[in-house]
Amino acid sequence: MRRLLVIGLATLFFSGCMMDVTAPVEQAPPERQVEAAALQADRLSEVPAYYGGYKPNPNVTDDRRLTRPGERMHDSRGEMEVLKASGEQKRVVAGQGELTIRETKMLRYEPASGRFTGGEAFKFIKLFVEVRNTGEEPIQFDPVSAIGTDTGETLHWEDDIYREELGGMIAPGEVKAGNIGFILQETDADVLTLRTGDSEFEIRF
Repeated sequence: MRRLLVIGLATLFFSGCMMDVTAPVEQAPPERQVEAAALQADRLSEVPAYYGGYKPNPNVTDDRRLTRPGERMHDSRGEMEVLKASGEQKRVVAGQGELTIRETKMLRYEPASGRFTGGEAFKFIKLFVEVRNTGEEPIQFDPVSAIGTDTGETLHWEDDIYREELGGMIAPGEVKAGNIGFILQETDADVLTLRTGDSEFEIRF
């Protein structure tokens, strides 16, 4: 029941070196909170170029600049922390469909009280992907049908929390980019096995 509640509520809103960037902002007096937040932002990486014009969901803490395990971002929407991350990029061709995995993260998200799960934290796998139709005919293409972990957990497409209309019909030459995310029960995984169409490939943290 708890898993179904988390998936159901999250799906409505998701369409996105140890550094604690939370405490300085919260402890700073109001007149210095903006300044403190700006200083913290300088410690994080720039938004990777492959995000291009992608606009994150305004209801969820933006994790684009969180690239290394231990990094955290806190704002009015909640707190996001990177548990594991892989910059390993994979490109897989399935017929006319071409899938490029740009980044893979294992994240912990604690929504602000009153958002999504009422402030209850949950952990999930998130991938930023590009989907391209390289052929001359429209195709039906689902980026990832399932993800398996080396801890024995299997995460299915219907359980995802990020979808962003990446699956479905794709016109010739069309490129879609966005997030795919799956809620995790186990967080000890070091290897993900992704299946798309008839292809299967691994990503290691």
